Parts: sequence; C-alpha cells; structure tokens
Amino acid sequence: MTLADIASIGSLISGVAVLASLVYLAQQTRQNVRNSRALIQQGRAARIADTALRIAELRESDAIDKCFTGSADVTDKDVARFLNVCRAIFVSAEDSYFQHKQGLLEDIAFASFETGVRAGMGAPGMAAGWLLTRDMYELEFRTYLDGLLGDIHAPAASMQMRSLARWRTALASLSG
Repeated sequence: MTLADIASIGSLISGVAVLASLVYLAQQTRQNVRNSRALIQQGRAARIADTALRIAELRESDAIDKCFTGSADVTDKDVARFLNVCRAIFVSAEDSYFQHKQGLLEDIAFASFETGVRAGMGAPGMAAGWLLTRDMYELEFRTYLDGLLGDIHAPAASMQMRSLARWRTALASLSG
C-alpha cells in the first residue's frame, strides 16, 4: 500500500467522520427545538393555571363575577381589580400570539389558545376589558385580536381611560 493509498483512506475516514458529526448535530438541533417548545408550552400552561387560580381566589368577592358578567353595578375599585385580571389574561394572550408567530408555539397549542380567547371574550366583561385596555398592546396583536373577535368588539375611539363610567359605556356598546 502506497502513501497515496493511505492518504485516500484517511480522507475517506475523515469524510465519514464529518458526515457522522453533521448527522449528530442535526439530531441535537431537532432535540433542542423539541425541548425549547416543551419548555415554552410548560411555561404557558403554568402561567394560565396561575391566572385561573388567582381569578378563583378573587371570586370570593361577588364583584369579580359581576365584572365578568358585565354588570354595571360595580365600584371603581371592582373595575380596577378586574381590569388588572384582564391585563394578565391579555398579556398572556399576546405572548402566545408572538410565540406562535416566531414558530415557538405549535399550531395545535395555538388553536387551543384561539378557542380559549373566543370563549373567554364571550363574557361581556372580558370584551369590555379588551375595549378599555387594548391600546396597551402591540399594534399587530391588537389588529389580530380585533379580527379574531369580530366587529362586535371593535374599539370605540372615546374609550381610552379606565374608569367606571367607561366600563359602563363599553358594556352598553356590546349589548347594543
């Protein structure tokens, strides 16, 4: 065997090693993507569960239930507390929207998110909460959520301040 033959065999072994390294790297990359998505989904689930538990705690007061159902018989403090609940829910929704847009949240999880949004926004108080807080979110997300909810939840131009009077106006606009 000549020196050229040995060099050729060495090159062949080197090429196979490079190929094996690339295959391994591709497998590791796929595994990292799966792990990242799993962590994102786990964080999302924990955030939603925490919000649900906090809402359950707040429901010891009838005022939060009145806000969810769209009762106008609430105080400024009740509305302020409820709008903070809405803010937590909408921030979570905005995060899910952008995670999906960036390819970090799978389609099946995003479909579940959209179903939850539609169901939650069926509560007049949540829809009014959106009307009163929508300007706090990024324009692309606002446009997306407004489109998802349809014209019934389109924002009124005069609803920029969060107050009991605006709460009642938002509720009235939804039932009209």
